[in-house]
Amino acid sequence: MVDTLHANYPDAEVDFLVNKRVAELVSNYSNINKVHAIEKETAGEIKRICKANGYDLAIIVHPTFKISIGVYLAGVKHRLGTRNRWYSFLFNIRHPQHRKYSLKHEMEYNLDLLDAINCFRIKGLKPSLNVRNEYTDTIKEMLTMKNIEQEFIIIHIPSLGSAKVWSDNNFVKLINLLVENENPNIVLAGTEQDKLHIASILSQFQNKGRIFAFYGLSLNELAALIKLSKLFISNSTGPIHIAAAVGTFVVGLYSPVKVESPVRWGPVTDKKKIFAPEKDDDSRDVMDDIKVNDVADFILDFLKSKGL
Repeated sequence: MVDTLHANYPDAEVDFLVNKRVAELVSNYSNINKVHAIEKETAGEIKRICKANGYDLAIIVHPTFKISIGVYLAGVKHRLGTRNRWYSFLFNIRHPQHRKYSLKHEMEYNLDLLDAINCFRIKGLKPSLNVRNEYTDTIKEMLTMKNIEQEFIIIHIPSLGSAKVWSDNNFVKLINLLVENENPNIVLAGTEQDKLHIASILSQFQNKGRIFAFYGLSLNELAALIKLSKLFISNSTGPIHIAAAVGTFVVGLYSPVKVESPVRWGPVTDKKKIFAPEKDDDSRDVMDDIKVNDVADFILDFLKSKGL
């Protein structure tokens, strides 16, 4: 959206409002002038930010009531949002979209909003992140300290619970199959809060010589780690989109539920392989329909094609 706005309005300043935990990821993006990072959204804080910066236009991509009323009370002249909510009267530019059927990707839904202000589309637009050298250098030092001298792949197991996931047991089986073959080192990545979760997975392997763990990286450091890897494997989580944006090949394990599916939330990249069950079934763990051997075979074939 930022790149599209910049192309249509090259003289305009485009600022971003995000949750504090992800602010660093977009803080250096070339077409963003300023990033407002908030811990908790309140109407008062949104109003304060808008009044202090004198915005002409607010595009409410995630139109919660608190954000919408805050922008309205701040007196922002043009307020763009969807028209199907009870509080849509707070917007004076209303787009008729409804996302509940999940017929297209979230990025496309967001770009559709810009049609309401007559923005032309940029062909082939994909999310991208530039990783600064300082973060790459930090990660290279950490890899050296862990004696990771060969190529490595990343398996990101933790999830915040926004979608159905492949079980830990399936990931353990996958890692065992990969370790049996003489392939690159395996890095398990997660936040500091994921430490016990990952430790419980590591405890299930007798030979941990080629399995490593990285905890508590900043998002910029995580982006650098992913960029240096040869392959990224994950459920539907935020880091899979970071992987796609830095150009690393991704293997995604996705839910068949419409609002969780790869149609709506898949990584936007040509470098991907998506596994998803054909249909949902609440009577069992439908994610087990993604067979461990199928995922392992793809990964091993991919690594072989790269000469690894």
